[in-house]
Amino acid sequence: GVQLAGGVPVPLYPPFRLEQVEEHMRRHQGILDNCAASIMITLPEAKLYAKLLKSLVIALRDVVTVRELTSKSILFNEPVLGGQDLAFLQYTSGSTGNPKGVAVSHANLLANVRAIGDSLRARSHDVVVTSVPLYHDMGLIVGWFCPLYYAAPTIIMSPLEFLARPHRWLQAIHRSRGTISAAP
Repeated sequence: GVQLAGGVPVPLYPPFRLEQVEEHMRRHQGILDNCAASIMITLPEAKLYAKLLKSLVIALRDVVTVRELTSKSILFNEPVLGGQDLAFLQYTSGSTGNPKGVAVSHANLLANVRAIGDSLRARSHDVVVTSVPLYHDMGLIVGWFCPLYYAAPTIIMSPLEFLARPHRWLQAIHRSRGTISAAP
């Protein structure tokens, strides 16, 4: 959707605990400033925090939810994208300094997906089970893009559910007859 609107997606991770909000706001402000984000799409539960970021990030013009976007009739010109065009910007966690953006082209993404698929011998009859969050590079590539590319069904567990009760991950693999799953 972001690409269809002419933008470049930049996945951000949410704060998990209330006491982390200030630290995450600083990191997110740095990321949004660095990539010069003009629109932020967020969850309704995080919109208040996102609006605070809007007041801190000069380029950020609007903060919206998916529901707000889909409730409007928006006209756009479908972009023509090539292999060297940006698929998304993936930012590091910033655990050793400020988060740094990594530009991932469509060609890079496809090469990565194909390499993973080849090594796993992935096929459309596989079932992927993941608890790795989609804003994490492994979650995004293995848990989202690989199943899309190979047309494989995907079970996406909440990362918090996995952290609270890791055995549910194994139960999900068993229940869904999962054949591919990423593990820490």
